[in-house]
Formats: sequence, structure tokens, C-alpha cells
Amino acid sequence: MDRDRVLFLLGVLVATLAMPGLIVAAPAPQGVTEGVIAAADAASFTVTAANGSQVRITANADTRIIRRQQARLEEIKPNDFVAVTSKREPDGSLVAISINIFPPEFKGRFREVQFVMDTGNIMTNAMVFQNVRRIDGRTLYLKLPDGSTIITVPKDAVVFRLTVINMSDLRPGMKVVVRGTGNPDGSMLAASVTVDVPR
Repeated sequence: MDRDRVLFLLGVLVATLAMPGLIVAAPAPQGVTEGVIAAADAASFTVTAANGSQVRITANADTRIIRRQQARLEEIKPNDFVAVTSKREPDGSLVAISINIFPPEFKGRFREVQFVMDTGNIMTNAMVFQNVRRIDGRTLYLKLPDGSTIITVPKDAVVFRLTVINMSDLRPGMKVVVRGTGNPDGSMLAASVTVDVPR
């Protein structure tokens, strides 16, 4: 998994814990499990990792389960809240690497902001209704509280729509990334579960 994806998914976890309008630091998860769901029931599911090992995952009321599905640029609509990861070119322009469309439940949990990530790429969070003036071809025009920015979207940039789902929506065969803490019995209590599904 690339580092920007890890940073983004950690950002999703921070967002679920943040008070509206604020960005806060969240404790680093103590464990990460990535693999395919082998079995699932109402209270837990089992993940098979690439090395063949299996981990039972439990959840509670605070666990956030997000479905991540590829979308198209033209599917971005007014009132969508987006996070754009981009790289800065030598001439100072920004070129999108990926765009994530957040679920409605996340509105107000991220500040409208642009900042440099640890990888050197740029993260821009913006509400489409207020901040995207237009989508002109493959260019996003974004307005931020302290100004505006233009981001070019090449054809190889990926667009994902995130949706909040429930434990009952999990099925064997789904690819997941789980972050959480270990239970005494060797299972993991999930803080967040990200499910990647094909379009």
C-alpha cells in the first residue's frame, strides 16, 4: 500500500474522531491488518492476510466502516466534500494523483484547508458546493478560506467515492484494511475498516 493511501486513511480515522470544523491529532493505531474477509457475522469477521495468517476482527459502536469505490471525475456533484492529493510541478502548478469524495456524514469534520503531506505531496480538502467554482475539462478550480487553487486532473488520476457502511454489509471475499488495537485473545478491535470494492 503506498504511503499517501496510508496517510489518507489515517486522516479518515482522525475525521471520525474530530469535532466539527477542527483537525485534531488521534492516537496512532497499534495494528494494521490487510487482506480478504474469510468469514463474517453480526459481531466480528475474519481476515486472511497475504501470508495466509488469519485474524479475527471485532467491532464496537465507535468502529467506522468505509466502502471505497472507484468513480469518475464527472460524478463529482455540488455539495460533495472532496480531498485531493496532488503533486506540485516545477512551475508551481498542482496535478492531481487521487480524489476522494467523502460521505455526507463527514461534512463538517474536516477543515477546508491545503497542506503539505509528509511525502511532499499536497492535500486539499474542499466542499464542492462552496469551493469548486467549476470543473472545466479536467481542471478543478477550488476556493479556500485564504485564497484559491487550480488543480489539473490527468486521465490517470483516480477518483474514489467513500460510503459509510455497516458490519452487516461485510461479506467474504471483500478486500479490507483494518486499523485497531489488539484484544487479549489475539483478535483485533477495529477502530476503522476500509473496504475496497470494484466499480
